[in-house]
Amino acid sequence: MAYADYRLCDVCGGKAFYDSNLNYESTTDQLRHYRQAGEKVAGDMCLDRVGDWAVLCLECAKIYSTKIVQRT
Repeated sequence: MAYADYRLCDVCGGKAFYDSNLNYESTTDQLRHYRQAGEKVAGDMCLDRVGDWAVLCLECAKIYSTKIVQRT
């Protein structure tokens, strides 16, 4: 599979899961833009109902975890 079809780990950048079937869309609606690991995605993209997400591959999940905190 093409490297670009994978969601990459936010720690090491390795392949985490195959995401080509996810519903990415272009939008001008600022409320629908999503973030990856807290950072705005380049361009005007949205992903279904996702507002922010973090992804860890199996190896990085052995020593890292994700955490949800309130924005300040």
